[in-house]
Amino acid sequence: MAEEAKVKTLKKALDILSCFSVETPELGISEISERLDLYKSNVHNIISTYEQFGYIERNTENGKYRLGTKILELSYIINSNLGLHNAIQPPMSALSVEVNEVIYFAVPKGARIMYLEGVYPATSFNARSMAGETAEMYCTSLGKAILAFLPPDQAIKAISEQSMRAHTPNTITDRNALLNELERTRKRGYSIDNMEHEFGIKCVGVPVFRRDGSLLGAMSISGPSLRVEDRIEEYAEKLHTASQKISLRT
Repeated sequence: MAEEAKVKTLKKALDILSCFSVETPELGISEISERLDLYKSNVHNIISTYEQFGYIERNTENGKYRLGTKILELSYIINSNLGLHNAIQPPMSALSVEVNEVIYFAVPKGARIMYLEGVYPATSFNARSMAGETAEMYCTSLGKAILAFLPPDQAIKAISEQSMRAHTPNTITDRNALLNELERTRKRGYSIDNMEHEFGIKCVGVPVFRRDGSLLGAMSISGPSLRVEDRIEEYAEKLHTASQKISLRT
């Protein structure tokens, strides 16, 4: 049983922040009120306070609210204090230059992954930052690399919480098939996203371990499927080399 919050008003405020996600980046007062079963007046007061201090901002075009830049500032502080940015960025940047593809790094966040870093080659004109965004594990190379090397009890729990929703015709939607894929991932040491999350995009991922051997996260190379297809093993080897450099730094 979850421990009851000591400051109920603070819990309500935190619940409101948790309503925002990649899938629902903007919400109105009424939508938040319905989601949390709170009075609109309570939601409005909390939102107004958040807005005053930059944690939430209002979209003047539709009147809805979204997370503000203050949240982004805090995420940078967390990242810097963890020391991960300085450990991760140099090997990722070098790898991106070497293969001329997008490199991502993510960590487990419950049953999802959270993107911490992304490095984009100069030719990636349409690339957007993924830092702070989350995704399910079962349909991404980063997620499958993490699932395959999580402690068994954590992996079982995370697998049970995957939606197994089809994003493309290639998405693995059966849990037994996912378990088989994770076994293949463990044996070969790298994961593959075969256009499972986004059609036309193929990714190769590897787990990244800390110096003490515990799982830190995962790193991937992502690019057009036709370009990546013939270089999967080469990319996996280069990812492992980069991941070892990160391990020595953490």
